[in-house]
Amino acid sequence: MDTRHQLLAFVVLTHFLTTGMWWAAGSWMGLSRRAARQWLISSLVTGIGLVVLTLPPLPVALLRELIAGNLFVIGAVTLRRGLQSFLKLPHTDTSHWVLGGGLAAFTLLLCVPLGWQYAAGIVSCLTFTAIQVRLMQESFLPIKNEFNAATSWVNVALRVVSIAIFLVVGVLSIGPEHLRTSLDEGSGVYDFTVVFSSVALSILSAFVMGYIVVMRLVRRLEHLSHHDALTGLLNRRAIEYLLDREDQRLQRFGDPYSVILADIDHFKRINDRLGHAAGDAVLCAVARTLQSKAREVDRVARYGGEEFCILLPHTLHEGAQQAAERLREAIHLINVPWNDEVITVTISAGVACANAPGEPLRALMSRSDEALYQAKAEGRNRVVMSADRPRRPKTA
Repeated sequence: MDTRHQLLAFVVLTHFLTTGMWWAAGSWMGLSRRAARQWLISSLVTGIGLVVLTLPPLPVALLRELIAGNLFVIGAVTLRRGLQSFLKLPHTDTSHWVLGGGLAAFTLLLCVPLGWQYAAGIVSCLTFTAIQVRLMQESFLPIKNEFNAATSWVNVALRVVSIAIFLVVGVLSIGPEHLRTSLDEGSGVYDFTVVFSSVALSILSAFVMGYIVVMRLVRRLEHLSHHDALTGLLNRRAIEYLLDREDQRLQRFGDPYSVILADIDHFKRINDRLGHAAGDAVLCAVARTLQSKAREVDRVARYGGEEFCILLPHTLHEGAQQAAERLREAIHLINVPWNDEVITVTISAGVACANAPGEPLRALMSRSDEALYQAKAEGRNRVVMSADRPRRPKTA
């Protein structure tokens, strides 16, 4: 098997794997189908362009290079379109159609018949460079903000190397014939170097794109494991972890905190009379209100069913009661439209303050729960403060 056949097998195998990876990502891994489809096309078209470069030179001068250049431009366009979909950036489909279609028409319908192959090569280089530069500009901050600066700079480096390789290939293709001949000398070194470096770059690019896809999926799973699927609030597991951490601060450093347990009044009546969909709407409305009215340092969670837990760090007594009353009043103003009626909502809340090191967390939660039941027993739509746990006398 000669060098050309080895290159062809290498290109086909590599791009078959990357194309299959994007097909699987869109079909099975939950990646945006539009982004996965665009990256699949980019991998496929770029692979075809590299296959074209491994073919023997065509009768028309530079036709092989011009066809490959057009395919690389289309690959860059679809790569950019996929990244726009993935990062939820504004789509620039009109400019993409103009660039891709215009370059193809200019090259194949005008330059080749008129013998302007060198002009077509220059235009291809400039078009590819412009697309890559725009991709770097528009994706740098979104990638940095969602992932990290290192990933963003690696993406920039890949784009810069892509431009450099494309420009080198373009210069050697449209430059003096003796320059390329001296580099190649009939041994295939030129083709091998160009194709191998291009395939290596494609693998690195697919790796970086795959990394950001996996990182987003991991973060999505982490979010789902700590948040309630319906309301978007923290779930019971997450708030219990935060409560335990806050309790450790109290035991070690004496930092106080308070806990509010709030329950929607007569929630079962809403479900029984209007259905569970109406109940879900009420839960979401209450969750949004609690989250918006809580302080930035507070943590709000759906504790179970129609019950919510609010953690108030560095807050005691009067501050905790004021916070609970503020939340209760905000909930009382909620009106949830449902079919031909409006659902009014109230909550009952029990508040317990933790300022005595040595009290178990379960005892604190029990005091808050008892205060909540007392609020319900006293008529609902009210806040009840739990009595503080007596401090243990210091031993001599």
